[in-house]
Amino acid sequence: MKNTVLLLCIFLAGCSSMSVFQSPGVLPKGESETGFGGSFIAGENGPVIINLELHTRRGLGKNWEVGVKLFGFPALSGGVMGEIKYQIMTHPLLVSADIGISTLLTRDLNYYDCYPMVIMGSERVYGGYRGIYRNGADDDLKLQVEYYMHGIFIGYKAGLGPHLRPEIHYYFRDPKIGLIIFGLGLQFG
Repeated sequence: MKNTVLLLCIFLAGCSSMSVFQSPGVLPKGESETGFGGSFIAGENGPVIINLELHTRRGLGKNWEVGVKLFGFPALSGGVMGEIKYQIMTHPLLVSADIGISTLLTRDLNYYDCYPMVIMGSERVYGGYRGIYRNGADDDLKLQVEYYMHGIFIGYKAGLGPHLRPEIHYYFRDPKIGLIIFGLGLQFG
């Protein structure tokens, strides 16, 4: 329990983008999708929000898509993330590889995150692997924090438009420490 509280404090001090809010498919060239969402952790008195985000995605061409996210916790910290996705397979499952890079500025440290991800499934039901590699540096770029978390997730795209996207993520650093994150997003386009 002590390790979970420590891990939660790290994220509240400078939240990474904890949710995916995308399927393994790519948007057709020129089409876009925009949405917003939140990530929550189960607390003793119910869900506690740990991150808010605004995101947009755009199809670049056959098998390619790019996206941008603004995320953070209001009045404490905020970040921006860019990502690119390549669709590896379309049959029998959709399979895509995605890499995101973000920067997050807080009062104490500046965080630089990398998010490798593999997404598989269909447009409606999807899941996969996601890693978060973080470096935190002070204003003089002296390294203060460095860690890597990885996890698995499952998500669902509901509705004909706008789309509701509930997700569940399980992040772990070793077999004893786990963190369950719930995401809920709404997308247009």
